[in-house]
Amino acid sequence: MNHIQLIPLQNTHRPAYEALYESAFPASERKPLDYMLEGDKSAAYEVLAVSTPNCAVAGMVITVTHGPLTMLDYLAVSPHLRGQGLGHALLPLIAKRVKETHGGHLFLEIETPPPLCIPRDPCENAEQRVRRKAFYLSAGLVETGVRAFIYGNDMELLAFPEDAGSITFKGYDTLLRATFPAHMTAEPI
Repeated sequence: MNHIQLIPLQNTHRPAYEALYESAFPASERKPLDYMLEGDKSAAYEVLAVSTPNCAVAGMVITVTHGPLTMLDYLAVSPHLRGQGLGHALLPLIAKRVKETHGGHLFLEIETPPPLCIPRDPCENAEQRVRRKAFYLSAGLVETGVRAFIYGNDMELLAFPEDAGSITFKGYDTLLRATFPAHMTAEPI
């Protein structure tokens, strides 16, 4: 995947970006895009379009930073480009950007796949959870050992090996409380 660029979201790309955002993530996990672009917490967010020579919005990336931690909050590839290696190619670019821009540690959260889901998590999308975790592990991320209950789901945090030891529930919780809407809080598992 040559010539992939991460560029700040431009107004001309916003309709395609919003359509991808709404189709790729459940409503319960989506924050209003304006909250991340213009709200009082927007300085913590970086809203980026994934651009290739043939597609202005080949994907989307949203990170949120607080202190030394940056969470990859959203990552999606346009449906017509999935399965072509774009997601795997993006992860090191995102990690590099985080290191250059913030100098901190990158991590992400995923829904814990079965059979590890806690009883109060319905684990309804079990197959998707298994595939998502396999994707991130195949891209070089590792389990951090940190889990939380948020959005009504059992979530676990993954990071690249060099960052994994710096990811704690306390740091995650601090990032959430400082940058997320008040109703999006986590409980440790």
